[in-house]
Amino acid sequence: MLITRSRHLKRNRIVPGLLLGLVLLLFSCTRRDDGLTNMPSKQSLSDRADQGDLLLDISRNNGEYIFNFEQGSLQVPVQDITKIVPEPERWRTGITFSDGSGLVIPAKGTSLDYIVEDITLNPSGYNPLAALVNVWLPTYGRVKVTVHGKNGEAGTITHLCHEDKPRQSVPVFGLYAGYDNTVDLTFTDREGRERGSTTIHIRTTPLTVQDFPKWKLVKSQPGKMEPGINLVNYPGMSEADVSLPYMIDNEGELRWLLLLKSSPNLQKLSTSIGLKRTKKGTFIAGDQLQPRIVELDMFGNLLHQWDLQKPGYTFHHEIKEAANGNFLITVTSPAARLTNGQPRINDHIIELNPESGALVSEWDLANLLDTARYVKPDGITPPQYSQNPTNWAHNNSINEIGNDLLATARYQGIFRFTHAGKLRWIISPHKYWGAAYQPYLLNPVDENGLPVTDPAVINGDAHTAGFDWPWGPHTPVVIADDHILVFDNGYNRNWIPNFSPGVTNYSRVVEYRIDENKKTVQQVWSFGKERGAEGFSQAISGVQLLPQTRHVLFCPGMGVPTSIGSGGRIIEIDPTTNEVLFEMEIATPSGTAFHRVNRMPLYPETL
Repeated sequence: MLITRSRHLKRNRIVPGLLLGLVLLLFSCTRRDDGLTNMPSKQSLSDRADQGDLLLDISRNNGEYIFNFEQGSLQVPVQDITKIVPEPERWRTGITFSDGSGLVIPAKGTSLDYIVEDITLNPSGYNPLAALVNVWLPTYGRVKVTVHGKNGEAGTITHLCHEDKPRQSVPVFGLYAGYDNTVDLTFTDREGRERGSTTIHIRTTPLTVQDFPKWKLVKSQPGKMEPGINLVNYPGMSEADVSLPYMIDNEGELRWLLLLKSSPNLQKLSTSIGLKRTKKGTFIAGDQLQPRIVELDMFGNLLHQWDLQKPGYTFHHEIKEAANGNFLITVTSPAARLTNGQPRINDHIIELNPESGALVSEWDLANLLDTARYVKPDGITPPQYSQNPTNWAHNNSINEIGNDLLATARYQGIFRFTHAGKLRWIISPHKYWGAAYQPYLLNPVDENGLPVTDPAVINGDAHTAGFDWPWGPHTPVVIADDHILVFDNGYNRNWIPNFSPGVTNYSRVVEYRIDENKKTVQQVWSFGKERGAEGFSQAISGVQLLPQTRHVLFCPGMGVPTSIGSGGRIIEIDPTTNEVLFEMEIATPSGTAFHRVNRMPLYPETL
């Protein structure tokens, strides 16, 4: 891996004389000596320097030097100063005062090449497309990182970092593999106004990853699309393999990944649905093999972990950062039993306080839903996908809606309940529900607002053009208190096994409007039926409401036939027109492409 400077090949480490000069510069901008208070002009200039105000130029007029700073001018009597020595190549100006004392002021200069102390590619050892650049700036300020796209500006990634100290470590993400990456480092003031730039080159080696997915870009319209990059949560070759999350940009280029098999703490990490970005910019995930919650940074370093086994749980599928900062987690309680004494799994949700590690709440779905609502194995659906008494619910997602919780279960549907554990409503075919649950079942209304009266549709034995229930749903997304999106997998749609000979099925994203007072659910919009088998994934998968454009990301992730093999698709749709703006095919040897995909900025806003 070769790392060079763009203008001249130089050593990455700063020379001793320059280091000493920079130490003196920083010291002179902050030190208060005994003579400073005796000369107001020196005090004023020193204050400007200490505030990070950069000197732009100096002029002389009528017995005064006029020091023009970024934030305004300062007049100093000529008799107060005996010498002014500009050093534009070092972004500073030296001043000698009439009392013999001196001061060095950060000043607008020429080249900023000297600010780069050293560059470390893959500092964690787990992210070969990331680097850390240590810089020493002329004064207080921030650094804007620009990783130039190798195919033009569409692939360019830019981020203004938040740190504003003179000496800082600048993270660089979004490097291309096997490429001489051009990276601009722009020195700004604390508000992000640009002062100057330097360019570095970071050469990466080609990646060789065993059993890595392959992909094909089918369509991309960047001018219409949601900005950002696609985080693909690839579980590896199986649920028991080490998770391998990666990011692909909207040109189909790999820009980030974590190779955690070399991590001593994460070499067996199996995250199920994958990484979730927190409000502070880190990633959280649950670990199925070693029951815990982990928090990682963008380099793949383990920051924190929380033991789930100690309070008595194992992880299953989903973790969500709640509005209050706590973690909502779908789990199994090994102590939970059926009335006949047999174990039951995938039917608990807990709330965990990450600060204290304390368990805040537990919800047992057996106290919310009908454990007797059970469809016997049909002899066609493989056992790993079939409902059984032990896995009667298969809770796979948790979210917040208003002050309540919103969850999905493969075999029971979508349901809303309060923190106190009171059920509010259920979206599910009415068939097989016991009498105690009938008041919570929402009644279907078609896209035209008309009640659906056909018992076959109500019970799920059939569907109409204007309404269908969600089958094996995942990833409930809250649009408003009365509007949700969900990934309708189509698992055994209308009770017909997907593996039956000649059966064709589809998955879709569907928007439902709920009227809790009228106890109705209306299908407002859907996409996916028109794609048929090429968008069908009977398990896992996800949907995302994109925040800027309000487009929808529809991501069937398992067993989807593509032109390059079995896997999944990432499709961005404009729901106002149903136009597909972005589509990518992903294929893997196992046929499982991902659990979830999320579009997001590569850099978290907090970094």
